[in-house]
Amino acid sequence: MFRRTKALLHQIERIPVINQALDRHYAKEFASATNVNWFKGVYPDFATAIADVPANKPLGYDNDAPASADMYRFRMQAIAPCDYPVAFWLNRLMQPNERLLDFGGHVGVLYYALKRYLSFPEPFEWTIYDVPAVVREGRKFAEENQNPVHLNFIDDLTQADTNDWVLFSGSLQYVEDSLISIIERLPSRPKYLLINMLPVHPEQQYVTLQNISTAFCPYRIYRAVSLMEDIQKLNGEVIDEWRNADKACVIPYHPEHSLDHYHGMLVRLNPLH
Repeated sequence: MFRRTKALLHQIERIPVINQALDRHYAKEFASATNVNWFKGVYPDFATAIADVPANKPLGYDNDAPASADMYRFRMQAIAPCDYPVAFWLNRLMQPNERLLDFGGHVGVLYYALKRYLSFPEPFEWTIYDVPAVVREGRKFAEENQNPVHLNFIDDLTQADTNDWVLFSGSLQYVEDSLISIIERLPSRPKYLLINMLPVHPEQQYVTLQNISTAFCPYRIYRAVSLMEDIQKLNGEVIDEWRNADKACVIPYHPEHSLDHYHGMLVRLNPLH
């Protein structure tokens, strides 16, 4: 009985007039909600999504709200299930004297979590690239924790050194730049791309809006074929792929655009011909 009732409700929600009314009602809740991680709407690009951002919170992580730079501290205490593929491949392949660029690595969340469990090869360097407000907080946190000698911060990709690894851990979806353009802006080609917690749709590419409690963020959903085309253009070889089953992107009243898992992969970049 419960399943039949639930199925009937889903059918009613799909009626266009009812769906639009529910979506408008949800938009009001979305705009004012706090202590949430909600998604709203489907947009063709970043500009269209940004134009629909409510005015009561900042846009993105680069703002003066301390909580935006203070998020995710709880993830420093242990490796989350979605982090295990990253831990596995770094532990297996990372060599002494290598450098890693953590693109959108926040205040060093994954670095601090992984160093509790992994013995990084010596010497090595872990550089975090993020927006200025987050980088300032990252440097402050590092000072309070005896300034780990292996950890650096930059807020401009032109400041990046030559890196053997580029890690995108739940970050690529927040930037409008394509994967290709990011790699081309680096001073040299890395050996490996380690992509994790990326929302990938099997058929479509679009942008949604995320309420991270302290701000609103445009949030790109990648199309599977387009992502692979970018990797091929970079002459990349996919070594491994996995699902982040503990990650989901639920966009209310847009079931065909919602995701029940995220995606990860290790890519080796071969020399360009």
